[in-house]
Amino acid sequence: MNLICASSVTFAAPAFAPLGELTLLPEGEITPERVRDADAVITRSKTRLDRVLFEGSRVQFAGTCTAGTDHADAEGLSALGIHFASAPGCNANAVSEYVVAALLEAHADHGFTFAGKTLGIVGHGEVGSRVARKATALGMKVLRNDPPKAAEGASGPWTNLDDLLASSDVLTLHVPLVETGPWPTRNLLSAERLATMKPGAVLINACRGEVLDGPAAAAARRSGRLSWLVLDVWDPEPDVPLEVMAEADLATPHIAGHSVEGKVNGTRQILEALCAHFQVRHEWDPLPLMPPPLSERVSLPGEGDFETRLRHALRSCYELREDDRALRRADGPPGKLFTQLRRNYRDRREFSATTVTELHRDEREIYDALGFRV
Repeated sequence: MNLICASSVTFAAPAFAPLGELTLLPEGEITPERVRDADAVITRSKTRLDRVLFEGSRVQFAGTCTAGTDHADAEGLSALGIHFASAPGCNANAVSEYVVAALLEAHADHGFTFAGKTLGIVGHGEVGSRVARKATALGMKVLRNDPPKAAEGASGPWTNLDDLLASSDVLTLHVPLVETGPWPTRNLLSAERLATMKPGAVLINACRGEVLDGPAAAAARRSGRLSWLVLDVWDPEPDVPLEVMAEADLATPHIAGHSVEGKVNGTRQILEALCAHFQVRHEWDPLPLMPPPLSERVSLPGEGDFETRLRHALRSCYELREDDRALRRADGPPGKLFTQLRRNYRDRREFSATTVTELHRDEREIYDALGFRV
């Protein structure tokens, strides 16, 4: 089998080389000429997977080791007889951990607490459902909005968007960018809708920048209508609008899902899809390749409120403010830095790589639900 794989795919060589002749290329070098004689092409999000790339080739399989598929023309690939595969949910847990981390930074800055607060989730898919489970474990009431899921009869309960905006102390967005159909998401949270949010709410966007009216969100934060604004995604990218970034309490370069586990999950899912398509067997264990976590074991301090103790545990394995500081270092337009930070992102392990000790008796179940080893 002749395989071409983006060099940005995590652990690409040990995962795919046993299946045949493997060529690793930067995504910018995956061109029609290079893929013409390949049987399979595996990439991430910087390669446009469409007829232009594959027409006239012998490619039978195209896979992206990402949850998002904005860069792929699945219908066009199908018309060429190419099987397309993506990795839905591969980084969902990482994004849900990012949301928890962001709220703990809100606690550090202005005393945000979890108990008794209402969290509104717009988009209850792979990410949103994980956010919901963590928020429930933290003592929050959860409201869910997802019209497509509600329409197909998925179990709720579901809350309409207007009611959710008016009731939520925290609003977090987890929808794909949808341009057409009955439920488009571009500018879903418009200036008009932002004006209906509960005064003093926290807003987190870690899905797609185009879903939110960024300048309106910045204005709402500046006026105090929003008490905390967290932006991991932007419109446009990579040329982050500086006037919007200036008002964000946390600004990060689209890395919410960039954990090592999330990337490895993407590689594994595409490897499994490839093997299924070509009907070959290949067992792969990435565990020996995983980099060590920032802290393998964390002892909680004896004093402090629940949020302070949890923030100590979380900062021991993921320092979110490091991502914020890195993006704000740009002297001019941050587009080049944004791209570099994403491309060279550090090895960030998920909570499951860290053991937490010195827990209070009533905390064990919560930390376990968040994913820590206890």
